[in-house]
Amino acid sequence: MGNTSDGLNAKVDQAEPWFRAHLRTLVEHKTVSPGKTGDDDIRAGAEAARRLMQEAGGEAELVECSGTPSVLARFTHPQPRARIVVYNHLDVQPADPRRWAQADPFTMEVRAHPDREWLYCGRGSTDDKGPGLCAVWAASWALQQQLPIDVTVLWETEEEIGSPNFAEVVHARREQLDCDAVIVSDTIWPSDAQPAISAGLRGSLQAILRLRTAGKPAHSGLVGGAARNPVRELAALATAIDGARFWHDGVVPPSADELQGFLRSGFDLEYFKSAHDLHGLETDVPLEIMLRIWARPTFEVHGLTGGHMGPGVKTIVPDEAELKISFRLVPNQDPQALGARLEQFVHALRPDVEVDVSGFLQPYRGPTEGRVHEAIAAALTQATGRAPVTVREGGSIGAVPILADLLGSPVHFLPLSLPEHGYHAPNERFDWKQAKVGMTAFAEVFRRLSA
Repeated sequence: MGNTSDGLNAKVDQAEPWFRAHLRTLVEHKTVSPGKTGDDDIRAGAEAARRLMQEAGGEAELVECSGTPSVLARFTHPQPRARIVVYNHLDVQPADPRRWAQADPFTMEVRAHPDREWLYCGRGSTDDKGPGLCAVWAASWALQQQLPIDVTVLWETEEEIGSPNFAEVVHARREQLDCDAVIVSDTIWPSDAQPAISAGLRGSLQAILRLRTAGKPAHSGLVGGAARNPVRELAALATAIDGARFWHDGVVPPSADELQGFLRSGFDLEYFKSAHDLHGLETDVPLEIMLRIWARPTFEVHGLTGGHMGPGVKTIVPDEAELKISFRLVPNQDPQALGARLEQFVHALRPDVEVDVSGFLQPYRGPTEGRVHEAIAAALTQATGRAPVTVREGGSIGAVPILADLLGSPVHFLPLSLPEHGYHAPNERFDWKQAKVGMTAFAEVFRRLSA
């Protein structure tokens, strides 16, 4: 670490058993939101998180909504000089154990590592339970130090499905959530050697395109060349969308200052490929990659189903097919307007294709100056010994624009995860070195904002 006070350094160094035990508890609650068949596992995880925050000194409760509840804990001072909300999420992606090195992705394994000290392996360890736990520790420390600051910790349980009911939570606790700023740590450094502050999120639009061209599959020797093939038509439609320009409308290029931040981010081509286990890239130019993943919209095909999906070849012409797609959108683009443009484009080419737009997430452009941003930058510098650079984030967090709009407060980012940690991927992990950075940085932010 850098030049933080010896007292805080010592406290953080001694906190590894606390961090390990509580992260194990959180990881081993199977809080999967995508595709869930019931709420019991998520509710049990939320209750465990509530108890954890209560034991850490917070006034903790579950906040109900039409979906699964959020966890809210307030670490208060009678005369606060600042009021901060820290947002994280408790829900996680599914995990296929066949792709993991460990037998059960929801049983946390701890492994020694020469550079990162300890690895905490399990689903949700980095996305987003480990970073969230860092903020809870720092809020508890601020309370013990009697710092004149109110810290409210808010953990959602529906982030991984687009935060469909989160606005209800914010409305229900609007008074308790009144704050000077929100801080989110659900983002990533581009490099393990260079701390970074995210200053923007891409939004997203998801859609499913469906096409039925017959009442049943037919023998390709009897109807091939005459019958329409829905798999082939949807594949061609995906290519047409990819080459279209309608989803580029509204893009504002990054400023010269932003580009300088990208260039100083420590982005490393080989590290990027290794961290994500990529065998090849669309381009090998580092700046072009950064622009594509942070500052430009993208179109992706996630799945094309239809016809014979089993082993071998079955010579039929399919009767129906389904194409799953999404767009990532940058600030100044409107996901709902894009959804309408997508329908127009598809129906101009294939009028009988059903377009099911299944979700919108708004992009967000965060502040890069002011008291809170400066406190985060100084805190990361002290925690790591290196000044952070300002970048953007390629992913989307549905709760962020909701918080910004409903609270009227700026949302800042204090990233803690690394590409190698494996967001949404098999063998997800967090590590003690980054946890120490997170605990120290959050504590320093609270100390500076209370000064």
